[in-house]
Amino acid sequence: MELKRLFILLIKWMATSNPIKKFSLEIQLMRWGKVNSRPIRKYFQRRIFYKYNCDISHSADIHPSVIFPHPTGVVIGSNAVVEEGCFIYQQVTIGGNFESDNSMAHVKKDTHLGTGAKIIGGIEIGSNCRVGANAVITKNLQANSLAVGVNKVIGTR
Repeated sequence: MELKRLFILLIKWMATSNPIKKFSLEIQLMRWGKVNSRPIRKYFQRRIFYKYNCDISHSADIHPSVIFPHPTGVVIGSNAVVEEGCFIYQQVTIGGNFESDNSMAHVKKDTHLGTGAKIIGGIEIGSNCRVGANAVITKNLQANSLAVGVNKVIGTR
């Protein structure tokens, strides 16, 4: 069953010329390799790093429906969780804050993380939130929030 999934992912990956779809498939292939094949995991993790300049941990929990419109310079740490329907633009960082527990953000469904946004620490970004370009978020955001700047919530949607 797992080999069938691998072949389907590989065929989709080779058949598409859309860089957004190709990037998402490479993340799925890397995550498949995490459980089933270390060489496949390493190959796709390195390919993502060198081709797109993105450092995405194979341990991060990223839903297959997450969209990366401009997949360059994205950093996602090992304990991060990104749920379905999220948009992650270029230069976004989802990482830890040097605390001993190494906790990282949980980004709930249908959230948009704008260009250069930094989501730091073991926080929760509620569903259907919008995080503006170059925002730095270190505190929880409620669902439907609009955040810009440094932890500045300017309204709800």
